Amino acid sequence: MTHNGKSLLWSSELGAPLRLSTLDGVMEKDFTSLFPARFNISSDKESSNGIRSGNAWEGLTVTPDGKSLFIAVESSLKQDGPIASPINSGTSRLLQFSIDADGRPSKQLHEYLYITDPVPQVSKFGINDNGVSEVLALNDHQLLVIERSGRNVSAGFNDWDYSVRVYMVDLTAASDIKDIDSLQDWSNKSTLQPVSKKLLIDFADYTSSADCIEGVTFGPLIDGHTSLIFVSDNNFQPHQQTKFYLFI
Repeated sequence: MTHNGKSLLWSSELGAPLRLSTLDGVMEKDFTSLFPARFNISSDKESSNGIRSGNAWEGLTVTPDGKSLFIAVESSLKQDGPIASPINSGTSRLLQFSIDADGRPSKQLHEYLYITDPVPQVSKFGINDNGVSEVLALNDHQLLVIERSGRNVSAGFNDWDYSVRVYMVDLTAASDIKDIDSLQDWSNKSTLQPVSKKLLIDFADYTSSADCIEGVTFGPLIDGHTSLIFVSDNNFQPHQQTKFYLFI
């Protein structure tokens, strides 16, 4: 929701990067033109550039002061390298946009590199992945980032398990890659500084069935402490559930 509470900003992991709608769902504006061409989405498996199909915009947040918007790609751009696997980390790009007085994104300010963990657990039945599923801004330089890893635990798309970790992320010392179309173009790789990350919550410490956590927001004050509410996506699957988790 925009800072004035009158509109919704939303993105899609499959298509449009950023749109503004009224609270009852009427689209007001599309902000596709704000995004560099390196974020084009294509289902062409032969293409060597752009966002991989199904791995697009998975996290979006507005800073508490309403002056900035952050949006994150779930997984590595094709030109940046491979997605996370059991033996290597993945990459995500975290973009920051300014927001004008009307609550609308106006221009890109910065872009940062976020390193996702390798896939923490592997299944023999097919998909094993890990990527950014949501972000929540604490201020203009600190965010919470959810990494959600999914895997088939039986044959077919009918039984899934998830590992979910939440990181505290700081952008202060990170390199700005706003003008870098491919990470391979950075002249001296040893100077490329990703955002710093520190593990805050591992859902495995609290539940054996976290499910597909893809949303987080601030909850009510409880005993003077700020709370966090997480929600899972059931992916329209009968074997999955929509769950809410409250942390203080």
